[in-house]
Amino acid sequence: MSANHIRNTSAMSASPRCGADTRGGSACRAPALRGKLRCRMHGGAAGSGAPWGNRNAQKHGAFTQEQIAERRAIRALLDETKKLLVEMKSTPGRRSGRPQNELLMDHMEPNDPFLDHRRRHPPLAERRVKRSRMTMP
Repeated sequence: MSANHIRNTSAMSASPRCGADTRGGSACRAPALRGKLRCRMHGGAAGSGAPWGNRNAQKHGAFTQEQIAERRAIRALLDETKKLLVEMKSTPGRRSGRPQNELLMDHMEPNDPFLDHRRRHPPLAERRVKRSRMTMP
């Protein structure tokens, strides 16, 4: 460009400015977009800004009524389990001639998958006792 060239900047300097607060504390001096009050960097662009409604608050659903009720049910189940464990620890090995694992099975649902697993795969100590009984005449 030649040094004698005169720039016509009157329209640009007359255009409305953004005016958004910058990090430095001063107002943004970028031109506002047509029909908007802000520049493209401060929310004047199409699709910028927060969505309408309260969609920003729905991120994980951890505080829905269903989730709160589920956590309360889990907490109640854990409390019941703690009470059962305390009861099992307070009894010395056997209660009315029954092993502790049978006491645990009394408190379980009949269709509980853990209970079915315990029936099919007894603890190692019980398997050793059964094998030793089988080998001895």
